[in-house]
Amino acid sequence: MAKFYVQSGILRGIVDCYDEQCAAVWVVQRTVTRATQAFENCGSKEKSLQEFIDEAIFELDEVIEINERGFSRNDSSTVDIHDAFCSWYQLTKVIESLSKAMEEKLDD
Repeated sequence: MAKFYVQSGILRGIVDCYDEQCAAVWVVQRTVTRATQAFENCGSKEKSLQEFIDEAIFELDEVIEINERGFSRNDSSTVDIHDAFCSWYQLTKVIESLSKAMEEKLDD
């Protein structure tokens, strides 16, 4: 696996992934995880989890910059945040489906 430097908005991170698309999906997963943790820690009854996630996504730029050599480089690749979010969502649905299938198999 390669090491990727990823950044978008206030988020910067270094992640080991198979490719740039995987690194972009990691940005979305990290953002959703942080929003979920914030929601659980504050115990808000005024804001929903979805509102926390929406606010966290708006802290990102419209693109995710990805590079194997460092942050803020001119030769960085970019992935549209919408595309990364769609890939993340599809992946979560596949994982849910596989998990459900395994549970049904174990129940038999």
